[in-house]
Amino acid sequence: MDGSTAARDQKKAAECRGTIVFEDEASFWLDGTLHQTWSPIGVQPRVPTYGLRKTAHVFGAVAVDNAAFVYQFADVFNGHTFHQFLLKVVEHHAPRKVFMIIDNGPCHWLDEAGKKWLRENQDKIELHRLPPYSPEFNPTEGVWKTTRKMTTHNRFYPTVQDRDSALRQTFDQFRLTPELIDHQVVRFRSP
Repeated sequence: MDGSTAARDQKKAAECRGTIVFEDEASFWLDGTLHQTWSPIGVQPRVPTYGLRKTAHVFGAVAVDNAAFVYQFADVFNGHTFHQFLLKVVEHHAPRKVFMIIDNGPCHWLDEAGKKWLRENQDKIELHRLPPYSPEFNPTEGVWKTTRKMTTHNRFYPTVQDRDSALRQTFDQFRLTPELIDHQVVRFRSP
């Protein structure tokens, strides 16, 4: 997404009082992720683990203008669960039109029902694709990085429910305090 495309899309969104959001999905294992940490000299930091993945799948979208964050857990990533997430994003940002920037992940290819819904709701949402292999253009990637730093790095959760509860608390913090993730989207705002 080059500068002229971004500027044109922002102008189009502003003309219709819409909002630009970037979407991405992430998986979080039950086992915590190890990351650089402090410990006394000679003491090896340890994080307990079960050795199980037990993955949480999460869709997320962050708005460029105000860092508003919308998320949804899913059993799997596919066209149907993506469609369900689109419904939530449209409802969250209503009555504003959503200009959603997505990558080329396989879950973003909607089934026939999803395509029909998208055609019928062109006044509420438009999807725009990033160039292939360009995660650096998606600020939601940075939101996931912040999530891992705040929630999963060097932490042990004994149950899936504990991990999911911690993730929800972090995501709700993002919603209540968008300043936590605003630095991820500020570079995409028009001057």
